[in-house]
Amino acid sequence: MIILSLASKQIWPQVLVVSHLRPEKIFLLHSSDYNESKGPAQRLKRFFDESGLIPKGGTKMEEISDADFHSVESALGQIQTSHALALENCVVNFTGGNKLMATAAFRWAARHAKACYLERRNQLTWFHAPDGQMITTTEPIDTKINNDICPVELLRCQIDSSEIERKGQKLFLNDKGKNLSDEDIQRIIINGSDPIAYLRVEGEADAFKNKGDILEYLAALVLLHQGVLQVQRSLRLKVKSAKGVGTRLPHAEIDLLFNWNGRLWLVDCKDRKPESDLIDGLIALLPTLLKSNGEINMLLKRIGDELSIGQTKVLKEDLLAIRETGGLLGNIICIRKSPMTEEVEQFARHNKIEVIMKGDILNKIKTILYPDRHALPLEIDQLAVHFNKK
Repeated sequence: MIILSLASKQIWPQVLVVSHLRPEKIFLLHSSDYNESKGPAQRLKRFFDESGLIPKGGTKMEEISDADFHSVESALGQIQTSHALALENCVVNFTGGNKLMATAAFRWAARHAKACYLERRNQLTWFHAPDGQMITTTEPIDTKINNDICPVELLRCQIDSSEIERKGQKLFLNDKGKNLSDEDIQRIIINGSDPIAYLRVEGEADAFKNKGDILEYLAALVLLHQGVLQVQRSLRLKVKSAKGVGTRLPHAEIDLLFNWNGRLWLVDCKDRKPESDLIDGLIALLPTLLKSNGEINMLLKRIGDELSIGQTKVLKEDLLAIRETGGLLGNIICIRKSPMTEEVEQFARHNKIEVIMKGDILNKIKTILYPDRHALPLEIDQLAVHFNKK
């Protein structure tokens, strides 16, 4: 099989389709627009060359128009003839590109070969018109086929305006960690045991210990225990260097990054009380003064409100990071020691950010990774207690 695929900023449709179909060759069709098409095609070629998903030398790049419908059709015909491609072996993946490119590529494929399109629900739809009559079929793609791909390599393939300043640490389960049960994991969470004892760590992070390190290692341990093959920790990004302009200072640090079911996941961990709680502590120390001074009360309320906004700002930064690193199929998990304010939780819900309290990390991670699994009896009992039904 030979795939002719329209490249665009979203790399997952390319990676998933190639992983599913395992073609002998792929032609990455791109326009002259570097940011939207040519740049992503170059990164995809590098990824396919290094990953082994395509046989070595089997990934080619071809430039086509992004504004002339008939030129796109003509270019596809020229690629097919110049490379002596057998039409019965050709498949056009028109998931990428702009609407004009996709429509033109679809029409050419329907007339001469086959076409496919990947829906966000990971359903691959096939189009074929051998006798002028359109025939469509669908098949699901098993997104687990990509779970063994290194998240850093996927990140490199996706990001455009940033580059990796520090890879950080690769985390895996060690032999001791592989033998842990769910009950063992829960005891580690409750007792505050050191999760690093159950992990194999490769690479370097900060030389000094930070207060939130243990929560990051704990979250990684739970993810790995539940089936994630590799978690990247403390990865840092910097602004992409340009000709004559070097960059060195990081602008973002990702606590945890992992690849699961056709998506990149970013995990943000905070193992401390919200800054806004500082105001409550200060107020408790100044009861007499506050009773007699309304201006101080108003000032402290304003400071508390400003600090509370900071929690939302963190989530907004996470959203920006996952949009760049994970594309449209990126997801965010926030793990917190203390509850967020109602407004911040509402912001998280609206933006489909999963928020997990530290004590409930095991059950929530299970639900996120396996959304279709059946609830356990203990979980049903916990829900019944929560809603006062038992």
